[in-house]
Amino acid sequence: MTERRYDIDWLRVIAVLAVFLLHTSQYFDTEGWILKNAERSFIVNVLRGALLDMWVMPLLFLLSGAASWYALKSRNAGQYLLDRGKRLLIPLYGVGLFILLPPQAYIDWSVNRGYSGTIWELFPRYLGNLSLNFRTPYSTLPYAGHLWFLQHLFIISLVMLPLLLFLRSEAGRSFVNKLAGICLRPGGVFLFLLPLIAVRIAFKHFMFAGPNSWADLFTYAVFFVIGYIIAVDPSYTDSIKKHGWIGLALGIAGFSGFVFLLNAGYNRDAEPFSLKYVLFHIAEIVSIFGWIVFIFSMAAKHLNFRSRVISYGNEAVLPFYIFHLTVAHLAAWLVLSWNLGIVPKFLIITVVSFILIIALYEGFVRHFNVMRFIFGMRPKKKRIE
Repeated sequence: MTERRYDIDWLRVIAVLAVFLLHTSQYFDTEGWILKNAERSFIVNVLRGALLDMWVMPLLFLLSGAASWYALKSRNAGQYLLDRGKRLLIPLYGVGLFILLPPQAYIDWSVNRGYSGTIWELFPRYLGNLSLNFRTPYSTLPYAGHLWFLQHLFIISLVMLPLLLFLRSEAGRSFVNKLAGICLRPGGVFLFLLPLIAVRIAFKHFMFAGPNSWADLFTYAVFFVIGYIIAVDPSYTDSIKKHGWIGLALGIAGFSGFVFLLNAGYNRDAEPFSLKYVLFHIAEIVSIFGWIVFIFSMAAKHLNFRSRVISYGNEAVLPFYIFHLTVAHLAAWLVLSWNLGIVPKFLIITVVSFILIIALYEGFVRHFNVMRFIFGMRPKKKRIE
């Protein structure tokens, strides 16, 4: 029996909480979004970018890849896909499509598109916005909100399954073990930068550039496969632990280069394969992967233990993610109109949203198997007296 990796459980919870903080801070930066505070600060942009935005979603896909290694230890391909469908698509096209995304669309269209009707009057228009043009990976949703992650993850799990199965074969395990030996050498773990940079540079301009585009999905797919490989052999974790502080240095250096190039006019929309284009994406990927190596190393060193907190959090993490942005938007819609500074508003939105999310989870999801199924959770086991 394989020993459970509690550090991965902790990382999953930390990453989802980081997404939550990323979103509750986004009301106050200087970039466009669904809801914005009247007073905004570029300092929030820098802090969000340096501390959260660069690494959090790639880390979630990497952790999902690691979870897939363990899932396929006890399931065949068909069982794996059925499990992915139950955990991802049922919440997405059930409670997500019909309950949690409509309020987000209503707030967006009321604030940014001049809509003045009720949410009930909006609903036919909301559903009519569904389009199968496949310009984006989430084109099968009338409004993606934050649940694009579930659809991205299902697509990646489906498309990458043949590769995952190959890596479990004798030839695949031989390759993975040889790569593990290379990664144990000084700097070896950073070989994973090569496919990440190659995919980013190759596709970012052409594959429908924009947030959460097909190009981003390809990049997330590489992180997913890296996570899967890392789970195969303990040597990868040993290497990550040895290179944690180097990862932090690369994360900071890459982010600094990313900001410098951005201010110098280098960006992802530069001419494809020009020096500006290549350097920008190298700095971005180096920063992302450097942060992930550092964070993963700290977790592997200090968080590989069981506790009641992680047992609770690991079970609650998916419903928390599914609830979080709709609840935060509703809280922000009220609080942003108050005559307060940025910090008090941020703290109120964050604390109130967190309490409401946990209350919704405890009151309507955790204790009821029907709701657990709808939110992608496994059934609650009956206690044997």
